[in-house]
Amino acid sequence: MDPFSKLPSIFQSEILVHLQSEISIKKVIQASPSMLWHFVTYKKSVLRRIVNDILHEDTSGDLLRDALGIIYISDKASAKKYQETKMRVTMELPDTLEQDQLETLWRLFSRMITFIEDYVSKATSVYLPRAYLGIPDILNASGSYFKGQRLDTEVVKFMSLTSTERHRFLSAFAKYELFCKIYYPRKGFPEEWSTMEEQLLAMSKDSDLTMMNSVHEYYQSVYGALFAHCQESWLPDIPEPPKTEKSSDTNIPKSSRYALLFPDNTYFSAEAYEEDMEIYGRYLAHELPRFGLDCLSQILLFMNEATGRELILKAWLKTLSFRFCMPLTKRELRDYNRPQTDQRFRLVNCDELEDGETREHQGGTSIGNWSPPWLTFGKHQLPVYRQRARGLFDDDRLYPKYGNHFPMLDELAGTMKELKKTLAPNVERSRRRSQKWQDYWASRILEPPDQQCSEGDDAASTKGHLGPCVRFFEALSSKLPTM
Repeated sequence: MDPFSKLPSIFQSEILVHLQSEISIKKVIQASPSMLWHFVTYKKSVLRRIVNDILHEDTSGDLLRDALGIIYISDKASAKKYQETKMRVTMELPDTLEQDQLETLWRLFSRMITFIEDYVSKATSVYLPRAYLGIPDILNASGSYFKGQRLDTEVVKFMSLTSTERHRFLSAFAKYELFCKIYYPRKGFPEEWSTMEEQLLAMSKDSDLTMMNSVHEYYQSVYGALFAHCQESWLPDIPEPPKTEKSSDTNIPKSSRYALLFPDNTYFSAEAYEEDMEIYGRYLAHELPRFGLDCLSQILLFMNEATGRELILKAWLKTLSFRFCMPLTKRELRDYNRPQTDQRFRLVNCDELEDGETREHQGGTSIGNWSPPWLTFGKHQLPVYRQRARGLFDDDRLYPKYGNHFPMLDELAGTMKELKKTLAPNVERSRRRSQKWQDYWASRILEPPDQQCSEGDDAASTKGHLGPCVRFFEALSSKLPTM
């Protein structure tokens, strides 16, 4: 029996508008013939209300303008035209969106929101190094998984965010995606890179650049999780909170005796897991995010479709090389990682404290290869903050109520000092990330992994698993994209 069949038409519309996302509505209309009929019959009005709700905070029209730009740019030729005609500035927004535009925008926003929910859930999780190892289920939005195991990361739904937070996240993801479309990764010469940097900076406000850095950091972490799936990586336990701090989570297991070392216990490093794959000099963790959601969605669907595809993905990754590609915005990343005031050598820890003040550090000039120590620690602090989506929420209500979610520079300095006491810290860090070494330390295997014969993965082939890179808001493909 269809429980929705007796509902008045207006109630059926309200349910569909409230569900909002493509995944949620598909589940309902597949289960209910009456809701399917209602959605097909009143699709235009339902989608118009959904898109209007999503764009409610978009008073400037920038979010809609960026979304329409993403839809417009379908290849390099349209990207060039969009850029040369300054279409983002000259584009006139339509007074009324037609049904095909509404459908496309709905799919675009819905699928983008699935990634936003994954980012928010991980950013506010109890233990980020564990949460970030999960790859998101973008087909059913059922959470994130690590090698078939559903992780216990609490899912934060998009609609649980405030309207300003929803707009902030969507704007950041849309703007990053638009830049990926305009500046599709390609080889070039230094003078071309310089021109591109100037154009990127001219198109963006400081707040936009800050938020896009966070999106880039999130995409890097998703690729890092994919790298971890391509090898025998360890899924760390959630450390027990100190006795002086009480946690409301009664399911926290006891942590391993050989827990992750710094910075892996604070920051999820995609570069570290890339090195663990023994794929060197490719800069995959940095460059792959610049292909945007088209590439990332396809890879995730490939991994979610069937088990045992890790070695195929690794074989595909080995075919990629970005040694001569330019960072998305080299100058901006440099300036953001080393924020300065108009006084040339005055370094500011730019992340605001809860009382609205900023912590500042005075420094001298750099001499030779020496630089003030807080530059080193700041190099860790900013990515840590980005992974926690600092500055994208209205307040701290979603963050854990215990522990230090946002370490300050002096705390990172102390942790780094302790790490240096470890013999060969980089080797030990890598071992702590390894499931084989964890098994050895737990006496589940008798022979040390470095004395075991390594199993080759040369037999894995990408044959039959490659396909064209499709747009993430159109028909889905579970083939690995040809690059």
